[in-house]
Amino acid sequence: MRSRSGGEKRIRGRRVALWALAMAAGLSAGLGALRADESHERRGPLLPRFAAPLLGGGTGGSDQLIGRRALVWVFSPADPDGERVAAIVRRLAPDARAANIALLGVAVGVDSTQAQRAVEERGIDFPVVLDTRGTVAGKLRAPPRRSSLYSIDAQGFVLGGFRGLQVDRPEYDEAYEAEVRRLLHLTRHGAALRPELGLRPAAPEFRVRGLDGGLLESCDLEGKVGVLMFFSPTCPHCHEALQFFEALLGELDTDELVFAPVSVSDRIYVIEQMVNDLRLEVPLYTDPGGNAARDFTHRFSVPDTIVIDRDGRVLARHQGVNPRIKALLSVQIRAALGVENPIRLSRRGYSGQEFCQACHPGQHSSWELTRHAFAFETLVEHNVDRDPECLPCHTVGWEQPGGYSLENQSEHLRGVQCETCHGRGGPHQSPDFLAETDLESVCLTCHTPEHSLRFVFAERLPLVSHAANSRFAELSLEERIELIERRDKRQRKLFETADYVGSDACASCHPAEHQRWGASAHAGAFETLARQDAQGDPDCQECHTTGFGQPTGWQPGASGLQAVGCESCHGPGATHVAEEGRRPGSILRLTEKCDSCVILQICGSCHDDANDPGFEFELDAKLDLIRHGFRDREAPAP
Repeated sequence: MRSRSGGEKRIRGRRVALWALAMAAGLSAGLGALRADESHERRGPLLPRFAAPLLGGGTGGSDQLIGRRALVWVFSPADPDGERVAAIVRRLAPDARAANIALLGVAVGVDSTQAQRAVEERGIDFPVVLDTRGTVAGKLRAPPRRSSLYSIDAQGFVLGGFRGLQVDRPEYDEAYEAEVRRLLHLTRHGAALRPELGLRPAAPEFRVRGLDGGLLESCDLEGKVGVLMFFSPTCPHCHEALQFFEALLGELDTDELVFAPVSVSDRIYVIEQMVNDLRLEVPLYTDPGGNAARDFTHRFSVPDTIVIDRDGRVLARHQGVNPRIKALLSVQIRAALGVENPIRLSRRGYSGQEFCQACHPGQHSSWELTRHAFAFETLVEHNVDRDPECLPCHTVGWEQPGGYSLENQSEHLRGVQCETCHGRGGPHQSPDFLAETDLESVCLTCHTPEHSLRFVFAERLPLVSHAANSRFAELSLEERIELIERRDKRQRKLFETADYVGSDACASCHPAEHQRWGASAHAGAFETLARQDAQGDPDCQECHTTGFGQPTGWQPGASGLQAVGCESCHGPGATHVAEEGRRPGSILRLTEKCDSCVILQICGSCHDDANDPGFEFELDAKLDLIRHGFRDREAPAP
């Protein structure tokens, strides 16, 4: 998966460093296949410690990146490829910020005036340190007068990166960017021609030339199942894939399947030598001018296999080859053809949602529109994707044989998937799973009081129900993205129904907590509206009062609830303070709750992107400003 940090490969007279999973997408024919064999997550060397003056004053360096994923850009104004790399960085920066990724530039070999000019010319708006003597660049092994990009995980390990670009191949830039996005879990919808969020994009029209001079065109696939595979004749992984498909064609023995292996090299003699060596009988094709590769958004990683259904839509796409991909391709192609399709689930572990998708496309499409599908990304954004307290509920088969673990960080087992709810292999391998444990009890293993705020099974089931989500089948990609983002806001009732009584009612039993609250910004929240002449604006009142819009909550002209009071966070307190009320459990005792899972839902209802961007990633630090109560010990009896 990765070579040593100093490993290099000569490409067209230019030395380009490749390490970790780095920028392998297309710079070497074989490296693309290695990406697909990710049964474990591999990391490169630790980012060396460094510090340097910040452009504009102060000091910056590696210490500012601790505990966060990061993108470090080392650049020199003298770099001939500098603007191309800067363009990649500019495209990455907005998405990186939104995903809690730290950005740091390192300006090498220039003074502050030159660095400032370079930053302004290239439109960079994140911190940049001055490395006038090249000390930091030396620690990072960045080549002189070249731009380098480093992807760092939250533990400080270098996941990958690149040193320099190919001057004569600007079309590689998108491949570099795509690999950085993959390493940092930066989703970019619609960037590649592949199924996404339950939608199959239309395959573009194409024309490729056979070794005998004949043409194969997209119209030749009409009504049939097509498989295009971009390959390199010198790539051993491509050889393996070609031999696999030749065997599969023999098994299926049908004219309804068209297999078109397209060489990314036009050197006919090299292709013919490969045919002789492998004794291949399948027809092979070339792509003069690279039009098919461009239209299919081929990113140089080979083998790159695209399955096209009978309606001319992209059914599946896989980079690389390994036993799992071979099994997936076999299942997906057979399902598209409508022929007998033996179950090929893992015998010793969990298979992952892609195998379920082949035979259950409708259910899979509805799952892709749920937050379950993005559960692992939530951990990544909060830098807890290696936390054993969080992983059991955000991965499949945690620490079970063949399941996800810190030793087996399989990408295909990330998220809350089919096998989480239906058991390993679903009814095929676990027929009694849901009979012995009903669906509600399965949900409650993760949706505990500590991690789920006011979880009511009947209320939440429609959000993940295949039948309920089938109504979204006609949504466009943009509408589906909007739906997922809207669902992430968790806009629902947070507290049990009760009357609001005001924070003064809490003071007699909780004097220390009430005193600390009284000195906080929450207690003066309504006064901030008066200073801005916004006290009459309902949109502002909602987050600067207690119980806004509730029957017994704050009303215009009232004073008792004119602040962000105790009940804004703990819920209405009438039952709790009543003489014979049900005190335990009648309000939320937040010291028992998970900050990220529960408290963020409460705080985030007001501290959203519009009013406090980035709050969710600063939650711990901001909670420390108001934290009170009896953490890690029992509260005294009321």
